[in-house]
Amino acid sequence: MQIKDHVFLVTGASSGIGMSTAVALAERGAKVALLARSKAALEELSARLPHSLPIVADMTNFVEVRQAAQKVRQHYGRVDGLVNNAGRSYAAAVEEIDPGLFDEIFHLNVLGPIVAMQAVIPIMRAQGAGSIVNVNSGTAFMTIPQYSVYSASKRALLGFSLTARAELEKDKIVVSEIYPFITATNFGKNRMGNPAGGGPTSSYASGDTPEFVAGIILQAIEEGQAQYFANDRLKQMAGA
Repeated sequence: MQIKDHVFLVTGASSGIGMSTAVALAERGAKVALLARSKAALEELSARLPHSLPIVADMTNFVEVRQAAQKVRQHYGRVDGLVNNAGRSYAAAVEEIDPGLFDEIFHLNVLGPIVAMQAVIPIMRAQGAGSIVNVNSGTAFMTIPQYSVYSASKRALLGFSLTARAELEKDKIVVSEIYPFITATNFGKNRMGNPAGGGPTSSYASGDTPEFVAGIILQAIEEGQAQYFANDRLKQMAGA
């Protein structure tokens, strides 16, 4: 899909990969709707990006997610692309998993993206085309002690994404996934849970830049292949 002059909704746009993706899209001439929970951060970002629209919404509140998609359509007249980026990690040994936090993670990492897809699919179908990019994780192909909930949520997203890709092909709505590796964002600091030994937080500072990952997302939008990987190691782990 062409990026210039098209309308994209980016979730988790207030920081990290989401913010870098929104900036990259705007620099390429796109109109970008910015979705996140932080009103101040969104308004600050929107002031820097021409033709952008800040939308305060919580991805675990499905009414707000559906309303956000309609706000984008009402404001711009269309929705050409969705970047499902919002997500959060949770670390705990299996015997220590909090069912409430488990439920919250799956609402944010799996059901939120599904509801966002459901909200934009009818709009894209009526337009005759669309692009959906789901930001997954290399942990979908890994077994990492204390990160079973997070990796399971990403494996679930993988399954739903590939299925949606097959289902929507006839409507010319392209569903792609991208798999970042360790990325230099606040992702590690913002995780839920308290793993023994502290967990891998220090390595995030030396990871790939969010701008690098944003570049992969834009590549997915333009090319429309099923899966994109941050490095060859992840690609090999996925058997791709």
